[in-house]
Amino acid sequence: MIQKKGATMAREEALKIGKVIADNWWTNNRPIILSKQHIEKQKAWQQIKK
Repeated sequence: MIQKKGATMAREEALKIGKVIADNWWTNNRPIILSKQHIEKQKAWQQIKK
């Protein structure tokens, strides 16, 4: 399939923008995700101890 040069550039730009958005999202949400995982691990350990 032959693509026009402009279409390829737009796709590359879109991928770069998407990566920036994803990186920002991960930076903002990483502590929340990790703390939730930690809480779930603690709950699992409490269930094992009972």
